[in-house]
Amino acid sequence: MGKYKIAFFDVDGTLATNTGADELSILERVPESTKFAIDQLKSSGIRPVIATGRNHGMIKDLIDALGIDNVVANNGRFVLYNGKVIAHEYFSDQQVNDIVDYLLTNNIEFCYETANVLYKNDSSRFHSDSSMEIRNIPDGEIPQQVIQMIFRADDSDTEIDLNVPGIKAVKVGPTVYDVTADKSNKAVGIEKYLNIANVESSQVIAFGDEENDIEMFEKVGYSVAMGNANPKVKQVADFVTTNVDNNGILNAIQKLELVSE
Repeated sequence: MGKYKIAFFDVDGTLATNTGADELSILERVPESTKFAIDQLKSSGIRPVIATGRNHGMIKDLIDALGIDNVVANNGRFVLYNGKVIAHEYFSDQQVNDIVDYLLTNNIEFCYETANVLYKNDSSRFHSDSSMEIRNIPDGEIPQQVIQMIFRADDSDTEIDLNVPGIKAVKVGPTVYDVTADKSNKAVGIEKYLNIANVESSQVIAFGDEENDIEMFEKVGYSVAMGNANPKVKQVADFVTTNVDNNGILNAIQKLELVSE
């Protein structure tokens, strides 16, 4: 499989195991075999790019440690090409107000997501994991340039209809949802990235595990689902590797002959 120039990687459940998310940072949850695999891809001339629902601030330590400066964040709404911002989209004031009204009316705890910072109001009981450093702001205050919002559901089968025009809730973890624009997804951000990079979709491979990776899989030339992936993701993937904490990334790149063993 020597035709691939770029490999897009989801973070949670793909590069990093979800085990220990409440106690460990994202970087601490990345297996050593995954770090080795990233280095191997670079040595083979394949550029690793992060494609995540998280914001840039939450993954800063990860990308610094892995030596990656190309990122599709916030489900495609914030994009870095060689460290330079090439896309930065955010909600209108009316959209944020409508989303907040819906979430408060339905007693759903949430936080606001900007390019580099997460915020929650003082009285919010939103439960964050260890990778989410959240700043408190007074009740009623809304940050500027909100890209997305995050909330947690009671269980993994919860169906969410925000009933806000132009807005959707997308499942990014077992009980975690991102609130984003209807037309936003990782594939949209990837297309912006590839246009700048002058690379065809057929020359791209992607790795993921959750529902917000499906559009990304449909966009690229070849897709790899983790062994721990959502069944919906496995159904559309070209290949299913082992679990992230069972050397899933390394096993995939070796099995697919992206690098030499």
